[in-house]
Amino acid sequence: MSTATVNAPADLSDRQRRMYRGSFFLVILGEAMIFITLFSTRFLLAGTGHPDTANGTLGLAVTIVLLISLAPLATGLGRVQRGASGAGWLWLSVLLGLCALAVIVYDWSTLALAVGSRYGENYVLSTGYHALHIVLGLVGLAVVAGADGRGSFSKGNHWQVEAAAMFWTFVVLTWLMLYAVFFIY
Repeated sequence: MSTATVNAPADLSDRQRRMYRGSFFLVILGEAMIFITLFSTRFLLAGTGHPDTANGTLGLAVTIVLLISLAPLATGLGRVQRGASGAGWLWLSVLLGLCALAVIVYDWSTLALAVGSRYGENYVLSTGYHALHIVLGLVGLAVVAGADGRGSFSKGNHWQVEAAAMFWTFVVLTWLMLYAVFFIY
């Protein structure tokens, strides 16, 4: 038996694909509720406005890098959906995500906010929780990129790549909201 035969998963039925997508969407919805709570808490505790010491430039840099990471993700996912390998594109998204994570860590190391303030506490908690999601998203993307490089997905069964892409898109959109909540309003 060849390796390709062992790695090739059976095609999913439309019902199975809808079930997997719907289930994963519910997981993301649950995570979104937590972020909504964090963002609401920011306004309840710290009001509107932000301190002059908040580093909007670094926040904008993370925003741009994360938005750019969606392009290779879409390309890689599209290739996998057509039955071709998208591993290189998925790895590029991982690299861009690592860059965004590095900027967030640098922001924490140079943080000029009073961490004990209401704004500072909520900022550190929200960006920390988001950084955890970046790490989880990067692990998911790395796993599916590695599996795709080994030919583990087919045109008819690639929902794991879709799930990783869906989660990474959620991470990017959540950062956009985080940027708006902490640097714009």
